[in-house]
Amino acid sequence: MNNNTKKISALMALSLALGGGSALAATPNTTQPAPLITAADQANQSSTIKVLVNGVSIADGYKATADKEPMLALRSLTEALGYELDWNKADKSAELTQGNSWTRVVTGQDQYSVNKMLLTLGAAPEIINGILYVPASFAEKVLHAQVTTSGNTVTIVSEEAVKNVTERGVITRIHKDGSYPSVQIGGAGQDGIVLNLNDDTVFKSAEGKEISLGDLTLGMNVEAVHSTITTRSLPPQTPTYQITVLDVAGSEAETPPLEVLGTAGTVERVQTTAGNTQIEISGTRLTETGPDHVILNITEETQLVDHEGNPVELTELTEGAKVIGFYSPVLTRSLPPIGTAWKVVLEISDVQPQTDGQADAEQAK
Repeated sequence: MNNNTKKISALMALSLALGGGSALAATPNTTQPAPLITAADQANQSSTIKVLVNGVSIADGYKATADKEPMLALRSLTEALGYELDWNKADKSAELTQGNSWTRVVTGQDQYSVNKMLLTLGAAPEIINGILYVPASFAEKVLHAQVTTSGNTVTIVSEEAVKNVTERGVITRIHKDGSYPSVQIGGAGQDGIVLNLNDDTVFKSAEGKEISLGDLTLGMNVEAVHSTITTRSLPPQTPTYQITVLDVAGSEAETPPLEVLGTAGTVERVQTTAGNTQIEISGTRLTETGPDHVILNITEETQLVDHEGNPVELTELTEGAKVIGFYSPVLTRSLPPIGTAWKVVLEISDVQPQTDGQADAEQAK
């Protein structure tokens, strides 16, 4: 190879290096396959959906950008509506039963078996992070519930939830903050029932005037109209349509203090001196500022009632009785503190004690 040839080869090599390999442009273009978009990727590009079933919040759903409707967690949805779910790991299917109703859902298949008839919804079930999701229309077209979507919230109401029941009780807890306000009546802790409230819940006074949630206080005797559907939690929860305060406004005995504290527990001691009665309650405070252990003076103005607000006699407040005491925060600095009871709710057992004659008769059987 002569010197000119060597120079030309060197110049070509330098040109290729500086041009970033432009000589490869003559190579035919190849189309790269598009990356697969998994269900998990789709969920990451989605917005969170809040789901309410019969007024109770359940597991969140999601709505991906490409989806026409929100996707809901199947197990959480069906359990809230009273269905039993059996999971088949082999073919990733779920069978739902409720009475004579039977439905089969198969992951990845837009074919929903409803009493052995196939129904398509336009979206197939998906598993994301171990949770099986179905389209929101599944609740309407398969489970026959009413479905309403507003923004990032899906509200589902079952056919049974349209029915209602009226129940009376004394308020033992009020939750006013947050997106899910509620009121507990009929007992404290795991007793009684939690009334879930929403924008459509109506509040009325005993005189029939419209009031608000802010007008309710602990110890008020109320009448609630709520759904027959309740959760299996303790205490159970239920959607509530109307709350009416039964305490008469303006009545000195009925009017609660400006601030009400409460203690639920057991009567440890009853003391009557010169016509004045005190009860000592030990248990659990119903408010953060209330004591767990308190002594309450019972006066002529003190209301003595059962959980439904029916009057009870002072003689029924005995040692060992389960009660809830309501009182103002004006307490002595003693231990336990002493105050004056506005209302005392007596928990009456459903089991009535036997008389001596009844006990003898039982033994004779």
